[in-house]
Amino acid sequence: MIQGSVRVLHFMLLLAACGSGAAAAAPAEVASALLVHPTSADLPRVIADAAASGAGPAVRVYRWDRFPDVLIVDSASFAVQDRLFTRLAYFLEKRGYRGRLLSNAALAGRHGWNAHDYGAAGLADFFTAARAASFPLNPEEIAVRELSVREGIIAAGRAGYVPGRGAVLGISRSSSRVERELLLTHEAFHGVFFSSAEYRSFCQDLWDSLSPELRSFYEGFLDSLGYDTGAPTLVVNEFQAYLMQQPLSYAEGYFQRFLEMRGDRGSTVEPWQLLQNAQSLDAFLKDHFGFGAGGPLLSTLGSRR
Repeated sequence: MIQGSVRVLHFMLLLAACGSGAAAAAPAEVASALLVHPTSADLPRVIADAAASGAGPAVRVYRWDRFPDVLIVDSASFAVQDRLFTRLAYFLEKRGYRGRLLSNAALAGRHGWNAHDYGAAGLADFFTAARAASFPLNPEEIAVRELSVREGIIAAGRAGYVPGRGAVLGISRSSSRVERELLLTHEAFHGVFFSSAEYRSFCQDLWDSLSPELRSFYEGFLDSLGYDTGAPTLVVNEFQAYLMQQPLSYAEGYFQRFLEMRGDRGSTVEPWQLLQNAQSLDAFLKDHFGFGAGGPLLSTLGSRR
């Protein structure tokens, strides 16, 4: 990762509502592509496939070789990605909308995020709510549900859907290569969080150990990006991903810029405190998985966990 590109992800997510892309592919085409068995791949291959083949199909689905219960859906455009995941984004993550099922008319002109991550529990909650309300889903969303059931991420139960294990991540070929690398690195840490109960527990313990002022800082950071900070697991998951998305050598400067942008003159939070948190996460990941901050995409990794 080049140093100048470290700034990109923060501002990209701040401006997520401005995302745009080519017209959506036919729903049936997307749904059919989603239900093809995923290709096992490392993260560099996900990036390289798009670079090698240009626009390519409407959707490619990969199984992350390091965490086989994590699927990566690579969409040809933001328009395709929006029909797959924007309703999930609003239902599970968006401030002022979490827990609400929005119609296509209500979503018209809205863009969720430029990349997505949904674990087993969130997917089960969304599809259970839609079933209970007899809410009409897009064909693309139905295909996400069927893919998640087939891969054991969720399971159909008598009262709805129950979580299994794993996650679905999403990126788009509407993003530039540098943006895709940044976004996939960020989303990959969400994949680790969803896949590894041990890592989730470590992240939660670290969060619980923070001072109230430091937790307030992180919550303010996430609130500024549009996340609903009333969702505790979402907050912890984003806390770790934003700390881990760049190498440690860039983390302190990243948050220093954010502190300056926020203009928190009365705050006693210092960049070194944020770096300490990043170092704790980095050490755990290196010890358990062999990569650390900025690492799942940028490091050369084997295929075994």
